[in-house]
Amino acid sequence: MQSAMLVEEAKRLPARRWVTIALNYEYGQSAVASFKALLSRARPDVEFVAEQWPALGKLEAGSTVQAVLAARPEAVFNVTFGADLARLVREGNLRGLFPRVPTVGLLSGETEYLDVLKDETPKGWIVTGDPWDQIDTPEHAKFFNAYYKRHNDYPRMGSVVGYATMQAIFAAIAKAKSTDNEKLIAALRGLQFPTPFGPAVFRAIDHQSTMGAYVGKLDVRGGKGTMVDWRYADGAKFLPSDAVVRKLRPAEAMK
Repeated sequence: MQSAMLVEEAKRLPARRWVTIALNYEYGQSAVASFKALLSRARPDVEFVAEQWPALGKLEAGSTVQAVLAARPEAVFNVTFGADLARLVREGNLRGLFPRVPTVGLLSGETEYLDVLKDETPKGWIVTGDPWDQIDTPEHAKFFNAYYKRHNDYPRMGSVVGYATMQAIFAAIAKAKSTDNEKLIAALRGLQFPTPFGPAVFRAIDHQSTMGAYVGKLDVRGGKGTMVDWRYADGAKFLPSDAVVRKLRPAEAMK
């Protein structure tokens, strides 16, 4: 879903030669596969000329950046985070990869990671994230104020996801009037629940949440990384269609 959000922006770049950098486990593999398929469909002229698959938590930034530069990319799709992201950005900045080569980063705008990058945040990256200090909606204001009052700190994306998860659990139990497994499964189909980003739904066909994400660009303000030129992308618009779901999942799994 978030790969699809980024493709909406990536397809507008003039770049044709793409390199991917992703952590080598299911999350990274699935993100790259989705991005490649969706971008190739939107832009048949693009080609993916190289892939880098560092192990989770063990990214060797120097050799990774050197390999990317050797492929002469016109754009990069990045799926690293945490300490791996920090190492990649630092080395990419030193070797002239960033911000020279346009980069699309999954999750790279989340507060957890911008807190670490600080003034090294690569300007201009197109990312998904959470511009917590700029979101002006009643749902987010209520969540933010309660969170700050309790913790004397601002929320991170993990805080948003954790809160939304608990709200979904509460809503499912209330609807099912039970904690029985099968009753909860039935209650979750089409369940609406509140999140700091607004109401979301678990689709009946596949139990996928429609909670969206913010898409924008990275910048540095006051020595800290932040998101600018952002918009909220409604998750319902970026999930696979019912027809695709039926092909991906056996019918008995969707009863």
